[in-house]
Amino acid sequence: MKKGGFKNKLLIELMITFVIIVNISTVGASNYDTGSYPGNSFIDPSVQINVSDFSIGSESYIGPFTSFTGEYAHIGSYSDFQDGVSNSGTINIKDDAVVAHGAHLEGDIEIGSHAFIGFNSYIKDAKIGDEAYIGIGSKIIGIDIPPGKSVPQAAIIDSADDIQKLEEVTKEQEEFVQEVIGVNRVLAIGYTRLFDNSGESAFGKVGPNGDGDILLDGKDILSRSGSNEPVIGAGSVIESARIIGKVFLGENSKVESGTSIRADEGIPITIGKNAMIGMNNTFHSLNDQEIIIGNDLNLGSDSVLHGQLVLGDNVRIGNNAVVFKSTIGNNVDVGDNAIVVGVKVPDGTVIPPGLVVATKKDVRMLNPNDVAAGTKWASIINLFSVAMIPIVLGLVVSVILRKKEH
Repeated sequence: MKKGGFKNKLLIELMITFVIIVNISTVGASNYDTGSYPGNSFIDPSVQINVSDFSIGSESYIGPFTSFTGEYAHIGSYSDFQDGVSNSGTINIKDDAVVAHGAHLEGDIEIGSHAFIGFNSYIKDAKIGDEAYIGIGSKIIGIDIPPGKSVPQAAIIDSADDIQKLEEVTKEQEEFVQEVIGVNRVLAIGYTRLFDNSGESAFGKVGPNGDGDILLDGKDILSRSGSNEPVIGAGSVIESARIIGKVFLGENSKVESGTSIRADEGIPITIGKNAMIGMNNTFHSLNDQEIIIGNDLNLGSDSVLHGQLVLGDNVRIGNNAVVFKSTIGNNVDVGDNAIVVGVKVPDGTVIPPGLVVATKKDVRMLNPNDVAAGTKWASIINLFSVAMIPIVLGLVVSVILRKKEH
């Protein structure tokens, strides 16, 4: 198929049968108001705030289906809680902090300035230092993370010995966090404008993203412009979910409650027909990136699918998994709690539960009979070299024998 053929085929199939679902509010009972706050901070109307004391600074963003329970939550300026983050206890968040999709904060928590908490991570009774970076799926239990330290993906940090092994945050990680902070400041302003202009009617099951034409410190941050509406295929069922922005969802699909499909940074998000999407999942993409998913997706619950991302047909992803910056082939099975980051996964691959797949070597271990891209000629040369050994030895022996005869 020509470049772009798969994407164009999907879009054509989707556009033929699309209808728009009427918005139904997902607003729940909270102790504090959601919507726009002073200083251009925004709290999605699906957020649950059930604490005795809540405060938020300027230009901070709290995404769909985040929840706050316990004693209090104090959030600084320019910070963001992304989709599906759960918070229970005493939560203190400094300025310029990022708590990414699906993270869980429990107990006595402090998150430092310019710190990053990765997808589906778990933090309990811990202080995360300024500029620290917590990797995807990590668990921090009762141990403070020093400033500027990086916790690897899927790590478990629960002792002082674990801290000694941590490396410094990389320049790439620092730049990534700065970009995320800037983008979410723009999203906070854009959704504030949308809420002030249209009210809660724009924030139901299916609704637009906020204005993308917002300058931050004189810079145009988002690659998209204006505001975009989702398009939903005929026969699809949307429970109490949030489908936002430039999303194309194929016919006869189902999206269960608590799931956020949010195309407001990277666009579009294209999902083929017959998708079965469970509860409390997140679909989102980085700026100027997209998500393209084929037909017959089967997704469990509490997982994060983050772009840039391409999934083929008949992909199954279990519960509490993360798939990020990857290309996944047809008929691939991703197990519960698996983490797949930055790789190309061939057709028919089975990724066992709990496995981290983040390198070409990891993929080859799952497919030992396949020759990895980039190693084909090396493998052929190796085979040729092995085959030539007896031939060369035979020639050498033949020459020696002839010399003896003479």
